[in-house]
Amino acid sequence: MKGVILAVPNKGRLRGPAMEVLERANVRPLDEDRVYLTNTTLEGVQLLSVRAADIPIYVYYGIADVGITGRDVVAESGLEVYELADMGFGECSLVVAVKSDSKYKDPAELPQGTRVATEFPNLTRQFFNELGIQVEVIALRGAVEIAPILGLADCIVDLASTGRTLERNGLRAIGTILKSTAKLICNKVAYKTKYERIKILESLLVRNA
Repeated sequence: MKGVILAVPNKGRLRGPAMEVLERANVRPLDEDRVYLTNTTLEGVQLLSVRAADIPIYVYYGIADVGITGRDVVAESGLEVYELADMGFGECSLVVAVKSDSKYKDPAELPQGTRVATEFPNLTRQFFNELGIQVEVIALRGAVEIAPILGLADCIVDLASTGRTLERNGLRAIGTILKSTAKLICNKVAYKTKYERIKILESLLVRNA
């Protein structure tokens, strides 16, 4: 039976907690100098380090068999993968936020044609479509919270955990699109062909989460 490739974030807020789980589970990379793919101390398991947002893609196409990433990026990808377990870290919410002095208190109050800056264009469009509001989505990669200040957007859709970043940038949340934590996801084909190995790895990771 072939080994299992586990994808983990190579940086960002989920990287540290994910690697701590692997450390407790004694699944350590053998060659930390290799940027992407390395063997681990658990025989038959390799570690693939890529962007958290790309992990659903690698898992869906079978490059990785399983992966640890946020529910937010899995939902944004729209790709069909199995969700095996909640890893119990990385808790945050995807929220709609406006300027602190805005008159709007709920996303449903926003007018047609509102410009929304976000790193989650698919979830944003879906959310506002369900509200019957046509919005102009401006897709950004980072520093989304400055868009309203600079006049690029009327509001944002972004991840928030404590809300302090929003407050520091003169913003406040007026609605939640989804709540997110880190998930252990799996390729559908691999779940059948490598079932035993994947279940062993899943059990090991969940016990040490």
